[in-house]
Amino acid sequence: MPAAVIYICVAMLFIGAAPLPYGYYMLLRLVACGVFSFAAFIAFDRKHIVLPWVYGFMALVFNPIIKIHLPKEIWSVVDIASGIVLLATTKAVKPIPNNSLSRTV
Repeated sequence: MPAAVIYICVAMLFIGAAPLPYGYYMLLRLVACGVFSFAAFIAFDRKHIVLPWVYGFMALVFNPIIKIHLPKEIWSVVDIASGIVLLATTKAVKPIPNNSLSRTV
């Protein structure tokens, strides 16, 4: 997953702690669910043990289809905590540099 996508999602999660219109939170749900779902797939593919479960749980929390109704104060904590977790585990889902050019034949 490109680092820019991760950082945009983290920024959106941190901004989501502020009181904003409902449309922003629907967009945040779509973006966060997509990023966490894809991150779970990548972490599973790279044989991580715990991260796919963490990302999968976060994708469920932010899914736009079956909404979880929580007070705004709790959602603020969830947004910030999710952003911190995604930021702290960025290395696990960033692209691996391709070293094919440095190989000798």
